[in-house]
Amino acid sequence: MIIRGAEITGSVRESADVCIIGSGCGGGASAKILAEAGKKVILLEEGGYYTSADFDGTEQTAYQGLYQRRAGQATEDLSVTVLQGRCIGGSTTVNWMTSLRTPEFTLDDWSRRLRIEGLGSRDLEPYFAKVERYLNVHPEPDENHNPNNRIILDGARALGYSTKANGRNSRDCLRSGACGLGCPFDAKLSVALTYIPDSVKAGATVFSDCRAEKIETSGRMKRVLGDVFETGSRKKRTDFVVEAPIVIVSASAINSPVLLLKSGLANSSGALGRNLTFHLTTAVAGLFERVIYPSGGIPQSAMCDEFLNKHGDNGGFWVEAVPVYPALAALAFPGFGEKHRKRMREFPHTGASITLVKEIDSSGRVRLNDHGRASISYDPGPKDIEYLKQGVAAAARIHFAAGAKEVMTLH
Repeated sequence: MIIRGAEITGSVRESADVCIIGSGCGGGASAKILAEAGKKVILLEEGGYYTSADFDGTEQTAYQGLYQRRAGQATEDLSVTVLQGRCIGGSTTVNWMTSLRTPEFTLDDWSRRLRIEGLGSRDLEPYFAKVERYLNVHPEPDENHNPNNRIILDGARALGYSTKANGRNSRDCLRSGACGLGCPFDAKLSVALTYIPDSVKAGATVFSDCRAEKIETSGRMKRVLGDVFETGSRKKRTDFVVEAPIVIVSASAINSPVLLLKSGLANSSGALGRNLTFHLTTAVAGLFERVIYPSGGIPQSAMCDEFLNKHGDNGGFWVEAVPVYPALAALAFPGFGEKHRKRMREFPHTGASITLVKEIDSSGRVRLNDHGRASISYDPGPKDIEYLKQGVAAAARIHFAAGAKEVMTLH
């Protein structure tokens, strides 16, 4: 069963074979596998439990309810925005569904440089295939690409760049464009619609609105302590304690180290919270004579991978479409006053693409701030910055090749 915070009237005291913290990709899959193996599983999620009936397609509802820090999470210097889900299903509830296998060159690099065995492309092939079947990962047919994705396909092909439709985990998609706001039609096969229901069917208990604050260890038993909140107001209702011999911390690369640091666990090397990496991303926007309407249709169905590992250094970049919703566009577009107003009036004729860097020399860190929450710092490396610049230039060329009369960055 799934229990919302609003349904909890008193202190929670539970025990299980396994307690899982976080309901995203890692936590949801772990819950399904362990519950189906006959283990008593309790899964804890900080965010709320929402269904398609709660998704109204507005940025206001989505950012306040479904994202960490209302979609305002960023590094300490505000140079990198970190969009991350905070709800049952985690970021899979609000992502744009691009589903890519780990590149073979990356797996080869891990094997060679880090001496990791058993994770080669041949080793992982049956697991990739199994997950893709389970989530119905598939490329979209040509007629399903919206005008924003056609910019990449048409522009890249005109320039002779490698481009293709990317995999997406959906079924019976209605192409509403609301992927980043929560799918109102249950077409997105997120963790909330796949792994979580399967784990519940197998006997797992899922608590939403329950934030783990600390893990205590005593012999073979662990105690997860935390607070229960109201879904909307985020006011504290009560507390909880879950005892289990096994605790799986799957609260993301941001919140997992925070919880472990607060608990004084897993830091004998001093590396806890270090070596954080993102796919550094920035965007270009093109102005077209024709209507693009970048918030409509499938947000992300095509990519240009011409420059990924092009020099054999395990780095590079690729270009994808990006859904542009009005509020985010108003924040991102450059200019002030009349200039900015003009940009927003041109919104229907604007297309946007992001360039994503496959990082090789950037590194970040997660620390505890004075309030016991994540403080993120990030240091982009010179190679990755150079690739980011090249990516901006390549995306601009693609837009011009697709017919843009003007192209701008967001700086």
